Amino acid sequence: MSRIVWGAVCRPKRGQSISGDMYVVEEIGSHGLLVSVIDGLGGGQEAARASAGAAEVLRTMADYSLNDLIRRAHSALHHTRGAVIAILRLDLEKRQIDYVGVGNIGIQVYSQQAIKPISKNGILGYRLPSLLPLHYSYNSGDTFVLYSDGISSRFNLDGKIDVTLPPQDMADAILEQYGKTVDDATVVVVRDTG
Repeated sequence: MSRIVWGAVCRPKRGQSISGDMYVVEEIGSHGLLVSVIDGLGGGQEAARASAGAAEVLRTMADYSLNDLIRRAHSALHHTRGAVIAILRLDLEKRQIDYVGVGNIGIQVYSQQAIKPISKNGILGYRLPSLLPLHYSYNSGDTFVLYSDGISSRFNLDGKIDVTLPPQDMADAILEQYGKTVDDATVVVVRDTG
């Protein structure tokens, strides 16, 4: 997986020591990568418990279909506050991605190709929408940014973020410039350099 570089940052909202957001970056065999941002509803310990429940499903079943992962996470979160989630799977051999998102969660892709994934309204643990798995081909050098709603979606419109930055620097810059202090904020940046 040496051709994959990634960076992530997760910050609790002002006044909290625990973030209700969580991220997962999990290798699948020698040619796959699962990336997710999970945002537990509300904040603090109970939001973190919901996020951790979904993250555990993803880590232990990373090779399942994205729809299966969403359904299993939904079941696991029935007795929690619930969460919203974005899941991206990269197939490095075929240069293809799959994406499923539930709730107010974002993804931005920097590519020469038209890759515009969207998430469906819903909440894991409460109201699961009809799932919309999306499939795309991508190019070497493409950059994928997953982010919670603690990040203003303006960052992908303003054009102020240097997309050539190393992924960790890019994640830090997005959080610094567009993170909301009134909410937990998480950014994961993944780039295939192959």
